[in-house]
Amino acid sequence: MKITALPKPEYPFPSLMSTYAEKVKAQTDMWIDRDYGFLPMKMQMKYKLSNFGYITARCLPDMPTYDHLKPAAMFMLWGTVFDDYYEYCTTAQLQSLQKRVVAVLEGSDPQPGEHDFFPLLADIRDRLNVLFPPYWMRRYIDNVDNYIGSMQLEVPFKLVKHFPRLEEFIRLRELTIGVHAFLDLIILQLGLDLPEEVMNHAYMKELYRLTARVFAWCNDFYSIEKDIDREPLNLVLVLQHEFKLSIEAANDAAMSFHDNDVREIVRLQSDVPDFGHYTNGVKKFAWYLGVMIQGQKDWYAIDTKRYQKGGFPEEDTFKAVAGSSL
Repeated sequence: MKITALPKPEYPFPSLMSTYAEKVKAQTDMWIDRDYGFLPMKMQMKYKLSNFGYITARCLPDMPTYDHLKPAAMFMLWGTVFDDYYEYCTTAQLQSLQKRVVAVLEGSDPQPGEHDFFPLLADIRDRLNVLFPPYWMRRYIDNVDNYIGSMQLEVPFKLVKHFPRLEEFIRLRELTIGVHAFLDLIILQLGLDLPEEVMNHAYMKELYRLTARVFAWCNDFYSIEKDIDREPLNLVLVLQHEFKLSIEAANDAAMSFHDNDVREIVRLQSDVPDFGHYTNGVKKFAWYLGVMIQGQKDWYAIDTKRYQKGGFPEEDTFKAVAGSSL
């Protein structure tokens, strides 16, 4: 069986699309031309064919205005390019980047001569500060911080193409998918705030954890062709390696992991604890997590060429960055 013919996940969640989809798609292409000129021209074209505007439009379909959707789309593009660009950096380089990213999100001004990533991030920060209450901005910053921290955990595996043990990989992958800060943006669709005591409840933490896992597993199914012989941090490939499975059997085993997590999300959506005045808001947030999962899958299946041959960065595209002083 061809890798591209392996079974892909299905979901019981709604498939939605923002009315701003075409606008944000066109503007994302414009940002690639205007703001990401440091990229090779070939990569600018690949990122346009990735159609990142559509994943934001699908995952966050009910933003009340375009000004709410715009920083989400800016962040989706920024985060993906940042991850690709610094993928092969050392732990020390990533630690330096992590400190600077957090400082900018907390209010530090970009410095003269600093990489274009930082003024772009400051623009995203300023737009979100208008929309987020301070405690939500703190939550978002912490999740970005944790994501870049998780990139450091990948270094031993990526630099030498070393497969982790399955148990270690599962813990790692939940973090390295980097979706937690994107999930935070759902609050902009609710028309109300959920306070810290609600968001820190074990129920919400479990929803975040499971949603991150499903995002990661779905990504791994669609990126097998991209990752094989290049990227050891893929659930299907880790299972294949650890248990000496065929690619078909490994894909089936990975689907079992995935389907168990999806069933648990569905159960939690229908079994929401009593949060008093905030219960309906929590139910809506949980519902939008399903919309986001479906939106990611639809983007993979319909909109993007990122996971097709020639649609992603070649392995050596950004390796020179790891050898620079940043």
